[in-house]
Amino acid sequence: MPRKFPTVTHALAARHEALWLRLTALHGQIAPIAARRPLSLVSAYSITIAEGLLREAMPFLGTGERLPVAAADHGGLVTQLGQALAQLEHWESCNASWRHDLNAYVWLVAGDAILPVRRLRPKLVTPVAERLDPKREAYVADLRAKVAKRIEQFRNR
Repeated sequence: MPRKFPTVTHALAARHEALWLRLTALHGQIAPIAARRPLSLVSAYSITIAEGLLREAMPFLGTGERLPVAAADHGGLVTQLGQALAQLEHWESCNASWRHDLNAYVWLVAGDAILPVRRLRPKLVTPVAERLDPKREAYVADLRAKVAKRIEQFRNR
């Protein structure tokens, strides 16, 4: 029976993004070797790292199934890592949405918090105030004049 996805929190979104980066890096290292020699054995160190990353991916899989141990050959391991990355992408697509006002994908976190999907390197667009407060503008101009005066006094000491 399919398991319900966990509620998105700031910590879970950060965990997802960190895991996605590490899985992508390992997949990128294993894939070229798997393309040339798919039946060659993977080192014990790489298997340990892969099993740890696959175990960390469990909350994002959406099923109650247990992951098998990491494959001993490069072809099998690159397949497992690719499947885990695909499941992470699926989880992200279910828990993020496009915000036109920010021009970016954001996580669907509880409350009014806006949390952009950082791995997509968003270039956020901030809403521009239609009219500026004249009192604030006068205050800022006065403050700038005072700072400029203090800088000039410091230079003339």
